[in-house]
Amino acid sequence: MAFLHRRGEPGITTVLHSRAADGITLHDALAAIGFTEAVALLSSPHEHAVVQVRADRCRTARGADYALDAVFEARAFDQDRELRWLCQAGPIGRAVLLTEDPGKLPPADIFTEPVADLEATTTWPAHYLLWGRPLRGTATWTTLHTPQIGTLDVPFPYTAATAERPGTKTTEHQRLRLAAREYVCVEPVHGNAYVSEERLLRIEPAPTEPAAGRK
Repeated sequence: MAFLHRRGEPGITTVLHSRAADGITLHDALAAIGFTEAVALLSSPHEHAVVQVRADRCRTARGADYALDAVFEARAFDQDRELRWLCQAGPIGRAVLLTEDPGKLPPADIFTEPVADLEATTTWPAHYLLWGRPLRGTATWTTLHTPQIGTLDVPFPYTAATAERPGTKTTEHQRLRLAAREYVCVEPVHGNAYVSEERLLRIEPAPTEPAAGRK
């Protein structure tokens, strides 16, 4: 873990709650959580996909259900919760749900393993720029493209992703990014601050790049 020098305001903490389940399929873990509308990053031996999640169904940009049998790692998230799932053997894996709201934890009879709460002295925003620029899309999906890799569909409205912003010359400057929250804790003996955990939140527009020739 990376050690940092900044500290949060004394006495102000954010609690991150978690529950875990062993020997559960990704489908059953999603069903237990019941996302209304979320995003999932799915890794399988043949591809990395970004899908839309509603309840236990993962939908692609073409409106089809994404087959979960070959997925070996997944992260599904909305503004309030993140599910992490890792394959153990075949379709069976371990799932962990993270949230700041204890009322949004999954049922204890399914996610049977309690995980100690994390008390963070402060939280920081974090962002990950998605490769590629908007190529085409719909009201709910955007296709990102880069010549070196190809295309990737992400569940984000194309019109918002490509809207021309002040200070840009054309829409090609707009990018998308993953927004996350880092949870910063303080080591009790020496007082070093470090990022103990991170939770993904959403896909959003990245700040626009200045147009050529403009300050």
